[in-house]
Amino acid sequence: MILNWNNTFAVGNNNIDEQHKELFYRLNKLLEAMKEGKGKGEVITTLDFLEEYVVKHFTDEEEIQRKNNYPKLNIQHKQHEEFKNELKELRRTFESTGVSSLFVINTQQKMVKWCKDHIMSSDKELGNFLMKNTK
Repeated sequence: MILNWNNTFAVGNNNIDEQHKELFYRLNKLLEAMKEGKGKGEVITTLDFLEEYVVKHFTDEEEIQRKNNYPKLNIQHKQHEEFKNELKELRRTFESTGVSSLFVINTQQKMVKWCKDHIMSSDKELGNFLMKNTK
């Protein structure tokens, strides 16, 4: 299960859409590194970048919501915090147990499902709001 970007994921805001594309790319890179049994260093480097990128993306997205008085900012923020916590847990598990087939499958299912669900529901709703109310 890989995250393939297509226009069904577009929310209608170029900045958010471009960041989502990059997020898909980075998640795929992480999953690929784990599946191929790449060295721990490469997986950690990819995780480091992904964690930093997620913080940047969520900060940017929440700033757009603040500027436009988006009524569901608190819900989005909570969901973003949950995803950041999932990444931290992923790192803790990886650093303590390494990579197993089950670990890769669980990571893939959790991360891919979260991204797809969040974009297709919460972020699409945000995109519709922004199209109607952009300042």
